[in-house]
Amino acid sequence: MGSEPGPGALIGAIEQRAAEERARLTAEAESRAKEISAAADAECTRLLAEAMVALERELAAEQQRLLGEARMRARADGLASRRQLLAEAFQRAEKEISQLKTGSGAAAAAAALAEEARAAVGEPCTIDVSADGGRVTATSADGRRRVENSLEGRLRRAQVAAEHLVAERLFGGAAARP
Repeated sequence: MGSEPGPGALIGAIEQRAAEERARLTAEAESRAKEISAAADAECTRLLAEAMVALERELAAEQQRLLGEARMRARADGLASRRQLLAEAFQRAEKEISQLKTGSGAAAAAAALAEEARAAVGEPCTIDVSADGGRVTATSADGRRRVENSLEGRLRRAQVAAEHLVAERLFGGAAARP
């Protein structure tokens, strides 16, 4: 009979195969673990990049919103300042009109108002002057045309025109007239 390996040799061969199998499985597991780790790192990098892009978009949108609010506040503040300046100017003008109607220039002011009213009627007319000289009414001879002219009325028209001018400059284009 030939020589058959003994039980020790069989056990050694089994242990050898087991060791080789263990080494192969360990190498596969390590290789697979490295692949999984690399894929996880790549996914983390991709997700981080997407999150950064989204965050940058949100920050840019917030920046634009804040910038828009600041511009609106600046416009509103500018409008309030201009309106305050206009109000003060028109208050001074009202005081000057009151002083003019009672001062030495009252007759000249009434004459200028009367001449403007007469020119607006454009034909022979009658002129009526209020007691304080601040309002002049010109009426055509046939009564069809009538023009009232006063310093206060002129001031009101100037005030409305100034408010529209401010609105046009602030908001662009032509402001709607009342």
